[in-house]
Amino acid sequence: MKVLHTSDWHIGQIFHNYSREEEHLFFFEQLKSIIIKEKPDVVVVSGDVFHTATPTIVSQRLYYNFIVDLSRLDSDLQIVITSGNHDSPSRLEAPRPLWEAFNVSVVGMLDYHTVTDDDGLNFDPNKVEIPITRNGAVIGWVVAVPYMNAGNYPAVKDSDSVSKRIANFYQKLLAHLKNRPEYAEDQAIVATGHLAVGNADIRGHSADIIGKLETLDIKDFKKVKGVDYWAFGHIHYPQAIKGIDNMRYAGSAFPISFNENYDHSVVSVNIENGETKTTVIPLKTLIPIIDFPSKPSGYKDAEPFETVMMKLFEVIDKKAYVRVHVQTDQPLTQENTISIMREFDGHDALFCGIQSYFPERSESDDIQEVKTLRELKELSPFELGCDVYQKKNGTEMPEEMKKLFKEVCEEATK
Repeated sequence: MKVLHTSDWHIGQIFHNYSREEEHLFFFEQLKSIIIKEKPDVVVVSGDVFHTATPTIVSQRLYYNFIVDLSRLDSDLQIVITSGNHDSPSRLEAPRPLWEAFNVSVVGMLDYHTVTDDDGLNFDPNKVEIPITRNGAVIGWVVAVPYMNAGNYPAVKDSDSVSKRIANFYQKLLAHLKNRPEYAEDQAIVATGHLAVGNADIRGHSADIIGKLETLDIKDFKKVKGVDYWAFGHIHYPQAIKGIDNMRYAGSAFPISFNENYDHSVVSVNIENGETKTTVIPLKTLIPIIDFPSKPSGYKDAEPFETVMMKLFEVIDKKAYVRVHVQTDQPLTQENTISIMREFDGHDALFCGIQSYFPERSESDDIQEVKTLRELKELSPFELGCDVYQKKNGTEMPEEMKKLFKEVCEEATK
């Protein structure tokens, strides 16, 4: 069985006020070309199809048109799509009966039962066990598990960790699949998931985004036997997981943030005679991201406003998302900010904000006066805001900013 694995499309993302529709169309054309060349039996999309749970009509139309285009590339091509944490499970799954006419299987959520069955399952496993056929014969299966909240994985023992519960969940699914009359030992099995493995490289993400509850211990997954390839989504950096050679994150289709300045790709997976071989297929990025003049490690590595202004000509004629980095002793004035923004007017580069770097403060500067709850309550919003500004920036709020901030506070308290 041959599989093409992709994930984390994030259709509908608005990046620093810029639509990414053009970039998604560019990615879709690449994916179509890859499918024509690789001729997979199934395309697996491991979650985060959309960027928000309430995608716009434009985003939904873009998605529907593309999936229909894919289904028309080959009458035998199957497409399996699961939901991610950014998706609305019900919205993604709503047209499921219609998608079946296009050889597309969509799993947004599990269908739970009120009573646990003989296999120890409290949901319908047949919904997520999708047979993959070639010339009418079953050649393999996709166990299409969508994103699940940690609490929805059934507990075996009250003391079990979430990681053990998730591993046990997959093991029970596999046991059920192998008891189906259509299953044969020579059929390949691909299992999907939209979650975080503990030893994965999370560059481009923060720990808060990944979430600690759904993080899996690789030791628990080593005990799950019978899967030829684990097709994961959620972490945007494409990678194989150390310790389990057949477990991969396909990664995002192109940079979703400035932290994702690395190569993006999809994965071609060939499963034959019990062996799994993967090939990473690189993707081209239509609009690159640029930190200009560079992304400094701190105040000392950054360049001052005047120098940055003189250098902007180096980047403004490139079609790229540009984030400007500036060394400054105090917050840039409105005039400074507008001066930088105006340099981009009429040019190809897309302005994406300014990152300011202030002098590093000593440890003694970080010592904050401990206030009682009563003292905090006695502070006005204006006083509290000025206090926070001074502690954060190491200098008093400029008088012009104080005046504007005070007007906002007075208006808000009316």
